[in-house]
Amino acid sequence: MDSTTPVGDADRTDAEGRGARKRHARRQQRRESEAFAWWGRPGFLVFCLAVALTATGWWFLLDTGRKIPVQEVTLDDLHLRLGQARWVLDQMDHGENFQKPSVMMPDMPDWGKQRVTVELAFFNRSSEVKIYDGEEFYLVPEYGEAVLPMGAQVGRAKLGPGQTLNTALHFDFDTRMPHGKLRVEWRRGDDTAYLPIPEPAEHYHLRPRGGEVNFPPDARLVMPLGEPTRGRELFLGVYGCVACHGDPTVAGSNHVGPHLAGVASAAGQRVEGLPAAQYLYESIIDPGASIAPECKNGQPCAEPTAMPEYASLMSVQDVADVLMYLASLRETVPATAAP
Repeated sequence: MDSTTPVGDADRTDAEGRGARKRHARRQQRRESEAFAWWGRPGFLVFCLAVALTATGWWFLLDTGRKIPVQEVTLDDLHLRLGQARWVLDQMDHGENFQKPSVMMPDMPDWGKQRVTVELAFFNRSSEVKIYDGEEFYLVPEYGEAVLPMGAQVGRAKLGPGQTLNTALHFDFDTRMPHGKLRVEWRRGDDTAYLPIPEPAEHYHLRPRGGEVNFPPDARLVMPLGEPTRGRELFLGVYGCVACHGDPTVAGSNHVGPHLAGVASAAGQRVEGLPAAQYLYESIIDPGASIAPECKNGQPCAEPTAMPEYASLMSVQDVADVLMYLASLRETVPATAAP
């Protein structure tokens, strides 16, 4: 300090310097606060919210788009085409009348479940060998856990360049529980695709007794013109008649019910005065009305019948189609045709 500067003046100078530094620090702090004040402004918050909602919407749209079911798709150069998917009605579910144990119908779903069969065709588009793996497929409900396929065709197969493979997968699913939309999911590596399947039919025991269709007592009053080709498809697939009665064109293929080869000829001789068409009609909508004389291996058919009352399950058109198909089965099948 200069010896000529008074002590009071020096103190005053120091105080003014400290005050100036404080004012400068406060101004600097205020400028920094103002620089970041726009973060809390309503306009900016609305803008951030709009950006977040837009991003969420795009993510949801893309995620939903990935889950849209398709009939054809290529994953890892393995092209898949969905042939058809169909449900077999629950063969163990017979309402209050009878609940069949699964041992009576081997390989069919346990009581309470229904089976969907998915027919698939694969084509190797690459120049390398590709592996088909049935365990890459799942039946995926909207609510609940995914289900793996079952059956002998679940395994693996090699497809060389340009080779094709036709196969089918079966899924047994308890459709009594809430499940929402059902899809088949193909998970191959990091890629995923979804295949559409129809809605399963109602369980027999959940329907009102007698169904919603009031069938006339006489087969001649079934108004729609039946189509036997469609009736065969209903017999073999949709209503699962083949599970009990077997394929009428294959001798000895029946399990629980009577084999139906030649049934159109035999039906007219079962009940005196009852025409064949009427007998077949009543056998569909009221199977307990008449019991066939023999079932598997010539043994007497069980009473009461294990066959569901299909009037609770079928439309008038379906009954007409199946009736026409059964009415076309006039020839028996030689025993040598049995596998």
